[in-house]
Amino acid sequence: MSASAEKARARKGVKYQKLTHSPQENPNSDMASETAAPNPPTTNPPTTSPSTANTKPRIRFREVPIWAQSARKRPIQNPFAPATQTGQSNIPQQQHATSILSVGHGSNGQGRLADHSARSELDPTGILGLWEPSITNVIPAEELSKAISDYLFTTVVNMNGVQFGPAGGTASHGAMVEVEAKIGQIIDKNTNDRIRIPVSTECMLSRNDPNLRTAFRSSMTETQHRRLNGFLNQALKDSQPQPLGESSRKPRVPLSYVHTRETDTFYDLSDKSISSLPPSVQQYLDRRSRPKLRITTDQKTGKEIAKIVKVRISDIEIYSPQTLFDWRVSVSLEVNYDGDVRDLVESTEGKDRRRPDRNKDRVSYKHSHYQIDLTQVKPADTDSKTEKEHELEVELSSQAIREQGLLAMQGQENKYLDLIKGFVDNVRTLARHCKEG
Repeated sequence: MSASAEKARARKGVKYQKLTHSPQENPNSDMASETAAPNPPTTNPPTTSPSTANTKPRIRFREVPIWAQSARKRPIQNPFAPATQTGQSNIPQQQHATSILSVGHGSNGQGRLADHSARSELDPTGILGLWEPSITNVIPAEELSKAISDYLFTTVVNMNGVQFGPAGGTASHGAMVEVEAKIGQIIDKNTNDRIRIPVSTECMLSRNDPNLRTAFRSSMTETQHRRLNGFLNQALKDSQPQPLGESSRKPRVPLSYVHTRETDTFYDLSDKSISSLPPSVQQYLDRRSRPKLRITTDQKTGKEIAKIVKVRISDIEIYSPQTLFDWRVSVSLEVNYDGDVRDLVESTEGKDRRRPDRNKDRVSYKHSHYQIDLTQVKPADTDSKTEKEHELEVELSSQAIREQGLLAMQGQENKYLDLIKGFVDNVRTLARHCKEG
């Protein structure tokens, strides 16, 4: 055979080399059964000559690879758009906020959120050039916020027979779910001091260790209270709309506030009163202690504002070694009590001593689905030697949790993780603001 004929035959035998599998191939087919591995580095890049190419068997494709197709015969696609895989629902991704794609089940059979988060848009003009946040272009959910999201999903979203309302709202009838975080310290009962755990970042405490005996003390000093009051007042001011032309910053969601002065009086519920509570509440009653009724009145007018029975469902505690404060997230039910109070007995504490009424001086800052309550509590009895207590809590709208959680459960686009992350970040912001006692 002449040299020219041999070259012509070689040209006919050269085919494009087969990838492990093309974007159009089914990854579960026989053609894609082998795992692709990166080639080891070589001093000289490997080359293919006509004399060796025709010795390999021809690779026949059932479909022309995407990179070999004509652009005229296929629609233009974004190469960085999320690909739909076999068995994965094609749900729209949020570009700048986390999005839950599915709901799985934990080892205890309860609902658990899938660990999906936002995909990032490609920004070739950015300071890093062509860059993605991870090898999958998916931002994993931040672990602590994800754990709290799972807890609230299981505890709140799956609840039935109760009401859900805005932060700071009260039930008009029946029972309403309340979700709040209190700032304080986790106390070691063995030493009566703040617990010490060999970790350097915030973490959720496990209740599985029988040797861990703790309590939560939700208080702060007057100096810390004053500092947070000033910080929140400044945040309130900074969030307000600015006159046109005076500010180039983006519009904010403005904060609002309410300053109240109220008095709380407590009563022990009788057996008859307990039996009148809704079934959704009775299942969470602690049989070792009698539930209490809290009657709140306006200090100035004496007008009755609310009659509430509060029942704790559950809580989780977060240890934060880098700040002066830990925090506890709790889920409770609040019932608007409409029974007769004449047969109730005022609550006692200690050696049958009547529980004193308490005066609350509270400033509530409302921001979107969150409410921050900064409260100073002292006994209504002016002769009492009990010192004033200072508390801070962040409440999250149970209605928003329920709505976004149901969207997640149905596989629809939602802001559930964003909602919980905002709740967590509000607590973090406040806890980190106080650096000194």
